Amino acid sequence: MKSEKEKQGLFFELVKVSVGTADALSQIPTEEEWKYLYDEGNKQTLTGVLLEGVKRLPAEQMPPRQMRLNWHTNSEIIAARNRQLDQDTVWVYENWKKMGYDSMILKGQGNALLYPIPQRRTSGDIDIWLDGDRKKIASLIKRKFPKEEVTRIEMNFPIKKGLTVEVHFIPSFFYDPFADKKMQRYFKEQQKKPKIVALENGEIQIPNTEMNLVFQLSHIYRHLFYEGIGLRQLMDYYYLLQTEEALAAMDNARVVIKEIGLQKFCCGMMWVLQEVFGLKPERMLMAPNEKEGRFLLSEIMKAGNFGHADDRVGNWAKMNRWERMTWGTKWALRLVGHYPREVMWHPVYRISQYVWRVCNGYL
Repeated sequence: MKSEKEKQGLFFELVKVSVGTADALSQIPTEEEWKYLYDEGNKQTLTGVLLEGVKRLPAEQMPPRQMRLNWHTNSEIIAARNRQLDQDTVWVYENWKKMGYDSMILKGQGNALLYPIPQRRTSGDIDIWLDGDRKKIASLIKRKFPKEEVTRIEMNFPIKKGLTVEVHFIPSFFYDPFADKKMQRYFKEQQKKPKIVALENGEIQIPNTEMNLVFQLSHIYRHLFYEGIGLRQLMDYYYLLQTEEALAAMDNARVVIKEIGLQKFCCGMMWVLQEVFGLKPERMLMAPNEKEGRFLLSEIMKAGNFGHADDRVGNWAKMNRWERMTWGTKWALRLVGHYPREVMWHPVYRISQYVWRVCNGYL
């Protein structure tokens, strides 16, 4: 029986075949190994994309017939969900526009357009960044949904049954106030330079490619601190780096990444993208850092998509506010050897945000 490390290596080979950086696996997987590959694909929410890799394999390396059928069925469900979310995304974008708010759709269906087959990407919810006053927007949503919580970064907007919409006041944030101030200033500048893209049923605005190189890196970094990172988020970034626009924007993005203190994390990311996806050197934002990358990859494989598979993560739903704050600080401490400034500022940020919410009537 193969070790966990050997099985993970086989999984990474399938990922490379799926994105086109490898032609085949190095061996013929057993039925048990195929079960691992399929389950890991589900855990990392890469089911639809990996199907394209399976289709490219030589006949002798194909998974069992029933598994192929299950793979196709689940991929069709993902495609149907994407078609519906395309419609919902345009509907949400246009409705805020009618109310007088300019906006950008963050990640989501904008990221799906980067994929060779957009409908193979497992979709999530809708994140929309509004250009407007936080208090006015929060008041507008609370008039209809008074129980929704307001945080500095976002609030939920359950405008339609079965649809999760997160209204962002800012795209992302740091605990470190000095780095955060620099990043928010950058986001505000980039808010004036949106990119217009077309979905099947209409147009939406998304961040331009330079901003996405910075924003999505910061978003992945943020999830390392409070939920977990999955390979789907890294696949989004891999495909972002494959665009010609990304090549043109890299110099400017590097300057910002260094300025806001994300260089170390970025170098670790580049190593993971090279190891798992076969990212070519000419597509890297920065030189890969193996030490940081190995730590990051270990976290990814433990966590799964947004930490849903991580048995180290506590049950937030059963914790009160102070238990969450205490547990969150302990959780962040695992990163102190890698990102000490951000860990140091974590409890200060949590307390300051609690005070901010109380003073603004949001608690």
